[in-house]
Amino acid sequence: MVDLGKILGAGADISRLQDVVDFIADHRDDIETSAKIARDLPALLVLLSSGLADAGAHASKAGKALSGASGATGRVGDSAHALAAISSSLSSVGTLVGDAAIDISKVPLMGGPSRQLASAAHAVADTKKNLDGLAVDLKDISELLDTVGHALELLGTTLGATGREANKFVGG
Repeated sequence: MVDLGKILGAGADISRLQDVVDFIADHRDDIETSAKIARDLPALLVLLSSGLADAGAHASKAGKALSGASGATGRVGDSAHALAAISSSLSSVGTLVGDAAIDISKVPLMGGPSRQLASAAHAVADTKKNLDGLAVDLKDISELLDTVGHALELLGTTLGATGREANKFVGG
């Protein structure tokens, strides 16, 4: 039999050592589970860090696709400007048609055609008003897309940095 007194030195409290041995025996399953988790943790951290870095790259890429002149923001903004230009042209057309209606109404027997031209001028004015509203909505959508795009880029940067930091735990 091993003399623990000789190994641990004089005055060692052998009963405390027995408490440790009993604790280990009583919690053997928990200790084994903890040891397995400790063994598997590096692989889990590699997976987590890689996933975070990939998610960051994708979020950043999505953000760049949304924001900026060449992204969705720029394209929607360009569409808003195009609609505003079309609306402006329609305003000129509406004015010309309205003026023609007034001039034609002065010609005898041209009341019917004059009313039709006046009606067309009103239709052009209504269309212009709708296009103006659509241009404003597209501008608002463009600004919203830009905000979301920048937020995604920031999220991507943060996720990427978190992934790189997590990778350091496993020597990466």
